[in-house]
Amino acid sequence: MPLVKIFSKQPLKVSASVLKESLVKIWGVAATPNVMKVLNLPVHDASSDGEEVFVDVRAKAKPDRTPEVAQNCCSQTANLLKQHGYTTSVRLELYDPPLQFTASE
Repeated sequence: MPLVKIFSKQPLKVSASVLKESLVKIWGVAATPNVMKVLNLPVHDASSDGEEVFVDVRAKAKPDRTPEVAQNCCSQTANLLKQHGYTTSVRLELYDPPLQFTASE
């Protein structure tokens, strides 16, 4: 389940729903898009290395998410935001699936 958190000081000119359409393809979950959650979170203050947007991705560690694939997904995610006019830094954390739990009511 990729969780994509997008942090920015200014409101984005593109919605999380629109970004998700591309992100499900980038992160390889187009067949099951409901497993991805995209959140656009306003930030009042943050350190920066010059980026306008910081993207934090948490995704399941899978055999097909090799370091090369993961790096490519991060690059494509940054490029997607660049296409919308934002300099972006992307951070990825892969988690061990047996340690994932969910609940909804």
